[in-house]
Amino acid sequence: MLREIQSRIKKPYWKDLCDTVLARIKSGKLTEDMELTSVLDSLDTVQLMTEIEKLGVEATVPIRSVGDLLWLFKAIDLKHEKQHKRPRQAI
Repeated sequence: MLREIQSRIKKPYWKDLCDTVLARIKSGKLTEDMELTSVLDSLDTVQLMTEIEKLGVEATVPIRSVGDLLWLFKAIDLKHEKQHKRPRQAI
């Protein structure tokens, strides 16, 4: 249980939100063409935008649908991987 709590503390908000959105799509509660305003409340949106700014990710298109949000999650994930990538050691 302690490990689960620690992982939630360390897990970025956007990653948790992404997991939730993907689970809701899989269960049929969401579709990619749904309007984002029907999925996220304003607090979720503000928190997500704050994390995006910290990572330096810029949305090149307006994020209006769940599909757009999935694209944004992918962009965030790629940026996050680049920032936390460990340099390879020479053999």
